[in-house]
Amino acid sequence: MTSGQNRRQFLKTAGATSVGILGSLAGCTRGGGGGAEGTSTSSGSSGSGGSGGGSSSSSGGGSSSDDLAIPLSEYDSADIDWQQFEGDQINIGAVQHPWVSAIKPAIPVFEELTGIDVQWNILPENQFRTKRQTDASTGAGQFDVFFMDQVVNQFREEGWLQPLDTYFNDESLYDESFYKPNDLFESSRWQAHGGGYSDNWTGLPITVEVQTQFYRQDLYDKHELEVAETWEQHRQNAKVIHEEESDIVGTAGRGQKGYGMNIYILNTLLRQKGTQLWTEFPNDSGLDTEGVIEAAEYYTSLLQDYGPDGASTQTWSDVQAAMAEGQTGHIVADANMFWGGLTDDESSVADTVQIAKVPKPEGGELNPNAFNWQISTSTNAENSEQGFLFMLWATSPPTDLWINTESSGVFSVRQSTWENDDYISKVGEDYAQVSLESLKASAPDPFDRKYPQWGQRYSEELQRAIAGQKPAEKAMKDAAKAAEDIYS
Repeated sequence: MTSGQNRRQFLKTAGATSVGILGSLAGCTRGGGGGAEGTSTSSGSSGSGGSGGGSSSSSGGGSSSDDLAIPLSEYDSADIDWQQFEGDQINIGAVQHPWVSAIKPAIPVFEELTGIDVQWNILPENQFRTKRQTDASTGAGQFDVFFMDQVVNQFREEGWLQPLDTYFNDESLYDESFYKPNDLFESSRWQAHGGGYSDNWTGLPITVEVQTQFYRQDLYDKHELEVAETWEQHRQNAKVIHEEESDIVGTAGRGQKGYGMNIYILNTLLRQKGTQLWTEFPNDSGLDTEGVIEAAEYYTSLLQDYGPDGASTQTWSDVQAAMAEGQTGHIVADANMFWGGLTDDESSVADTVQIAKVPKPEGGELNPNAFNWQISTSTNAENSEQGFLFMLWATSPPTDLWINTESSGVFSVRQSTWENDDYISKVGEDYAQVSLESLKASAPDPFDRKYPQWGQRYSEELQRAIAGQKPAEKAMKDAAKAAEDIYS
């Protein structure tokens, strides 16, 4: 952002943004054993629903049309029979998440528009994951709509997840000219199609985060540094700060194992080298290719030479805290939504931290990682059609714009919202521009059905390399064998 005023406005408008953003990150990029649970709480508990051990509640309803957060006229152009399920009820299974807080004030709009009552079931993330799997695998069908993440292809291949294409083809439920699906980022649509593993819609995206670089302008001015566009420039900048500053390390990044931890960062770096995961699925993981090894060597040596002590155990929250407490000159690549926590009143670097696109190798391409939460319905849900209407309404242009301009959202999956003047004014030009350009170039990880298994082994090998227990090349070759053995 260009000024402290803009940063303060961002935080004020976003409403407890740093806490909320950290809450979302806890859900978005964690995964696998060994990853820290994160230490922040979620603003998702601040609404009428979730708290502590989770909750079940309705939105309360009872609002008159004049009191609605979004005028019903915003939905008049849709050729959709909104009232066809009047009097029904849907149950939504959700994690404690900022999206829940952002959309809850608008739920009476949906209830008034459709006559469908919304029942929330909000749980802490790990409890939710267990309950979701039980609900889907046993055929209980309690949740008509539920949060979905990296296990999307496991659920899809087990037959637990219901494709949405039937509903997209129902003229009473869907109007393309109103919904504007191509306004959703390409990477979000791709991930909603099982990350390339399915031709069908597995859900609709509700939030997106993309990797960016953070640096301290005061240190750059002091040491006459330029913003790094390449890996080597970033390494040199980190080296200068690491060697010239007594109490500040050059850079920080996730080192902890877990499929949402260190490999969430490394996967961006290897893609920038022109490499991809699974060069031949499921026979060749690609993890022992030259591009992956070079990416691993760069990341491990960067953290070993210019990172903090114990870099191999750093979680996303440790990295964010190190930056906010002024202990590092950079975060090499992490979620753009760290911005809120780095610029709030609790941050010691709020007035000097800056955001930029992630550095790339010489001759490489910008290809940052991105992660979307989506909402889906199960095969055994009793009210999937009603649930689809909710999914459509919740991710439609007018609702998305309201969430991100008038409510506490900062994670729109629609390009039009990122280009909206009110949204740019709310989040600041730098955050909006860097995030938008990164989102357009982003390439999310493809979460195949065994990703939680082989991703965990891959992350363990990378952690060993960062810890100096084995060379990066040996670690990636071992990771490749482990991944391919899981599919053999």
